[in-house]
Amino acid sequence: MITNTERHFINNWLEQKSGPRWKYYLQFTMAWTVVSFLVIFFLSKLFTSAWETAGENFIFFLIGISIVIGFFSTHFTYMLSEKRYKKIMKREGKELN
Repeated sequence: MITNTERHFINNWLEQKSGPRWKYYLQFTMAWTVVSFLVIFFLSKLFTSAWETAGENFIFFLIGISIVIGFFSTHFTYMLSEKRYKKIMKREGKELN
């Protein structure tokens, strides 16, 4: 028996992954990149003196790190969601899309 939470998850997950995978990755990588950049930026401003010692190019380093974090966050989320979806479908004995 599928719970309401699982049904909601399945509906959302099928909608999110309905298009090509690269569009999913592009959209969510950009979103996670912005979030991770803001977190790293404010934490580095708050707790370190890296802005004074690292020089003018430190912002490019933060942008690069944020892109990498954004991509891996997207990949990790995609894989976990797909695994959860397959587990639910296998338990219910339904065909996978």
